[in-house]
Amino acid sequence: MLSIQPRTSSAGGKTREQVIGEIAVSIQSKVPQLFALDEVAEKFPTDYNESMNTVLTQEALKYNRLLQMMKIGLVNIQKALVGEVVMSEDLEKMGTSLFDN
Repeated sequence: MLSIQPRTSSAGGKTREQVIGEIAVSIQSKVPQLFALDEVAEKFPTDYNESMNTVLTQEALKYNRLLQMMKIGLVNIQKALVGEVVMSEDLEKMGTSLFDN
C-alpha cells in the first residue's frame, strides 16, 4: 500500500521533503549522547568473575556505533534534501522510511 501511495502533497500542504526534514530534525534532537567507554570500563572493569561486565562493554560499543550511524544519517538526509550532498540509494530509502513512518 505504501509503495503505491502518492509522494506529493495536495495544495497547501507540506512537501515530502519538508516532512522528511522535520522528522529528521525531531529524531536528531532526541538521539542520546554516546557512552563514555572509558567511564564504563572504569565503573565495570572486565574481570573473569564478572562476565556481564564484558558483555556490557561490548554492548555499549555496539550502541555507540549505532548512535553514530544514526547521527550521520540524519545529518546527511537533511543535507541531501537541500542539495548539499548527493541523495544516495541508502539516503533515499531512509527518506522514504521517515516519510512513511
